[in-house]
Amino acid sequence: MLVVKLWNFFRGYVVIKIEGLSLEKFINYAISRGIYLWDIVRIDYTTLEAKVGLKGYKELRHIVKRAGCKVRIREKIGYPFFMHKIRARKMFTIGFVASICIILCTTSFVWNIEITGNDKILKEDIEKYLTNVGLYEGVFKYKLDIDDIENNMMIQMKNLAWVGIQIQGTKAIVEIVENVDLPQKIPKNMPCDIVAKKKGVVEKLIAKNGDAIVMKGDIVEKGETLITGALTREGLDSRYVHAFGEVFARTYYEENDGISLKKIRKIKTGNKFVRRIIKIGNNQIILSLGEIPYNNVIIEKKNKSLSNWRKIKIPVEMIIEEYYEAIDQKETLDKNTAKKALREKMTVNLVKKMPENIKILNQDIKFIEEKDNIKAKLTIEALEQIGIEQKIQTIIK
Repeated sequence: MLVVKLWNFFRGYVVIKIEGLSLEKFINYAISRGIYLWDIVRIDYTTLEAKVGLKGYKELRHIVKRAGCKVRIREKIGYPFFMHKIRARKMFTIGFVASICIILCTTSFVWNIEITGNDKILKEDIEKYLTNVGLYEGVFKYKLDIDDIENNMMIQMKNLAWVGIQIQGTKAIVEIVENVDLPQKIPKNMPCDIVAKKKGVVEKLIAKNGDAIVMKGDIVEKGETLITGALTREGLDSRYVHAFGEVFARTYYEENDGISLKKIRKIKTGNKFVRRIIKIGNNQIILSLGEIPYNNVIIEKKNKSLSNWRKIKIPVEMIIEEYYEAIDQKETLDKNTAKKALREKMTVNLVKKMPENIKILNQDIKFIEEKDNIKAKLTIEALEQIGIEQKIQTIIK
């Protein structure tokens, strides 16, 4: 439990290594004297590793000789040891505290403003507006009302669909989404054709106004006229109308991908190296010294932040990095399982690229096996409306 870990940290404890032929007797003697040992790990037949509090460690001297074992400290952990180092290095402590104060002070201001997502709106216009509402380089970031700035930008600035502001350390990231101009709708009194917006095979055509140029079964290319607004009748003058109708076609979407049958899975050996880091703003102070003793590792990170004070986020964070020694274990995937996983992945990716409100008619996937790899090509046949309006550029009178 966290409470127990904190209690052990503040009272201090040591990681000890016990060597001898009577390890069980040593543990029994410790229990009989009320000495609490935890996280006991047997390294080999004659060696144990365990954790014990400072008071308990002092009591061990009464049972070491009786049990015929040797005990040595492998690591000292906890608040008492930390304070002992600090008292021995007063100037270091003063400098450390002064550095933290300086870092806290300098990281309480916004020193950089990054604007992303703007295309039509000039960056200078956005920066000018942000300055007027109080967001500028050098401002004290804890006095900013981000919600108010975002709401005012949405109301007062044109062509904005969405705006989001994030404060990351000393940087303010302003992300905006501009309004998308809808395709200009052609007035009904203006002549136009219905053309194909993509390649497909015509499945159904309904010409409500204008003359159909294609029929069911025809292969049409992107931009090809489907329903024309230029009407020509024998014995009558040509006239131009606003073509209107629906054209449904079978369209095809393709996705190519692959998967390896050989996988390498990392397995923990049980050995672990812990590194503790204090992060203040964008600066980091590494508390745990020493190099990582393993070449192959599994890294697990834990972040612990200080609680907000009066809605002010204190930019101090404790990062605990745990490096577990690992060995690589090779695995070979079953072909059927790999194909199933590959098909599901490709289908999800391809459907995301397809327009909404279209009907999927068929799926076809072809696999190619190459040594330890499987490649696949997925084709989805869909039915969709491909006709869009296009102005008739030239009108012959």
